[in-house]
Amino acid sequence: MQTLTSSRPNVQPLKLNSLTEAALLLADKARGGRVFIPAGPVEPLGLAEAFRANPGLADDLSFCGLFIPGLNRLDWAALSPNAHADVFLPSPDFAQTITTGRTRVIPSHYSAAWRFFTTAPFKAAVLHLAAPDADGFCSLSLSADASPAFFGRPIFKLGLINPSLPVVKGAPKLHLSVLDAWVEADAPPAELSTPAPSGDVDALVRHVTSLIEDGATLQAGIGKLPGAIMAGLSQRRDLAIHSGLIGDWALPLLDAGALADHLGCLKAGVILGSHALHARMAQEVRLKLIPIAETHGAAQLSRIERFTSLNAALEVDLFGQINCEFAGSRTLAGVGGAVDFLRGARLSPGGKPIVMVQSLGKHGETRIVPRLTTPSVSIARSDAPILVTEQGAIDLEPLDGDARAQAIISLAAPEHRADLSEAWSHQRGNQS
Repeated sequence: MQTLTSSRPNVQPLKLNSLTEAALLLADKARGGRVFIPAGPVEPLGLAEAFRANPGLADDLSFCGLFIPGLNRLDWAALSPNAHADVFLPSPDFAQTITTGRTRVIPSHYSAAWRFFTTAPFKAAVLHLAAPDADGFCSLSLSADASPAFFGRPIFKLGLINPSLPVVKGAPKLHLSVLDAWVEADAPPAELSTPAPSGDVDALVRHVTSLIEDGATLQAGIGKLPGAIMAGLSQRRDLAIHSGLIGDWALPLLDAGALADHLGCLKAGVILGSHALHARMAQEVRLKLIPIAETHGAAQLSRIERFTSLNAALEVDLFGQINCEFAGSRTLAGVGGAVDFLRGARLSPGGKPIVMVQSLGKHGETRIVPRLTTPSVSIARSDAPILVTEQGAIDLEPLDGDARAQAIISLAAPEHRADLSEAWSHQRGNQS
């Protein structure tokens, strides 16, 4: 477990009386610069409301964090007329300030966020912490992905001490004396509920689970499919998890006894799900929360045997290009860590980089298309995965362009294959 003791043993942090005081001090210390804001289940909405209640206080501040689409819906750039934000995962909730340029999207893989947090200019960091223990150490609770990047940086550190955050046994700890100031900020952590996937996914789930062996190490992201996949693995044994997040999809594995019984068989950056998940993970002795450099680092992933990445896509074309971000021209999310995990699984001994896509959309439209028309490509054809639909599973990597197109067509819904074959015959000259 990572801990950081104080390098200033005789310095006590300033205790503030309210979130309004905290916002005023933060604005003063970070004026004209960038402020790290923790996100996911520990987004400090009370601090945001303190800024909103004082018009202009956030002017000339740039808020930066790993805000998760669908969960972190507050637009921090909208807190003041001249505030800005830097985000890695664009969201429809930020559309207005993205359009005006006040929210700047950093279109990078998730692994690059760690380099940004450790090297880019920041004037301040907000650290959301559970209540301290008798020795003054505070658990990072549910989120350890990004905050450790700021532990040793010589910038202003504001601690939000939240007695409603669970003390997670496997989370890093920070000593109170490392903070410059702190304030109590009692609020429950955010929950993320994931609806069941639409349509019949039983066949897709069977194809995916048939690829996963006993002893595999699994990664899964946000979405509707991971829960169905994990429920289908109840008979596996000695599984491990190494993922950017642990969601409610982990609960069926825990209940079935499918996970290995050793320290560190559960590794992730964030616990992201229901309060029931939060409570269970807080007491889970096998869990270790680790930062992005470890969850998404290529060197770390390549050393994990049988690392199996499970990520969903919205659309695949006949060249093997994959869209994980766009519905038409509308941005739904960023590429996140999908490519990091796909490449890590490809390098892993016995690893399997799996990308899942439902072959049909809500209205019967094909999600296997002749060519992507999205503003950008999420996963390039050179990062060819094992592609899975309801129709089967095929490893695209060893296939040449024409064979790859034929394989992808075979994974499309039968009623669309003839049109896709005709489209490929017209565009196959573009495969080189």
